[in-house]
Amino acid sequence: MNLIFLDIDMTIWDEILRIPESTKDAIKLAKVMGNKVFINTGRSRSNTRYAALEELGMDGVVAACGCHVEIEGKVEYERLLTPDQIKTSLKVLSEEHMPVVLEGSEYCFFDPEDFPDDPFAATLWESLGDRAKHMDALTDSDPINKFSADITAETDYDAVCSKLGGFLDMIDHGNIVVEFIPKGHSKATGMEIVRKHYGVPAENIYAVGDGMNDMEMIRAAAHGIAMGQGNPELLMASDYVTDSIYEDGIYKAFKHFKLI
Repeated sequence: MNLIFLDIDMTIWDEILRIPESTKDAIKLAKVMGNKVFINTGRSRSNTRYAALEELGMDGVVAACGCHVEIEGKVEYERLLTPDQIKTSLKVLSEEHMPVVLEGSEYCFFDPEDFPDDPFAATLWESLGDRAKHMDALTDSDPINKFSADITAETDYDAVCSKLGGFLDMIDHGNIVVEFIPKGHSKATGMEIVRKHYGVPAENIYAVGDGMNDMEMIRAAAHGIAMGQGNPELLMASDYVTDSIYEDGIYKAFKHFKLI
């Protein structure tokens, strides 16, 4: 048995949330062949509950960069930020003029009006539906795994890293958006939890992604596969570069490695 881990954005689906038919076929065939196929995403679990993804019939989800792991419908691992860590982070981000989205397994908390120059926030609010809440609805009991924030012209990013780096790791997406993740967690650590659960040898691990938060996953997998349109640094770090999402990249990768 092999374990296959797939990023969501620009790997499973494209910028308009379209999943290629070839990707659906590849996942179905890989499962028929006895493989286990998992989502492995930076999105929080609350931001993966979409019909198009559920219909893929995945064997589980690694969400929030390894902070939430579900295997065959059961939560196997959950790392939450403490209320004090959240309060400290929100204070620093406010001082450094970084609008933030708190990402949890049940809800995402943010105020869309704080993102006037980021149309993604409005789209996220609409797509989440009742899984989106305003920041003033946040309570200490709400499970928050990680958060993302925009860098603005008034942000001193070095100061943010200095103040929050003691308990958070940061992934900088092009000096525009930063993901803040509990220290020591990544898509790779989530992948390892799944591997140990099934007792699968390390050489049976395949991972496919396109962005910088896929880097640890691609490096940790025995077979790290980059989508053809992916980040140039990720392409350099991968073991194999498949075609782009627009050219049936996942299906071709699965064929190349005889997973289907």
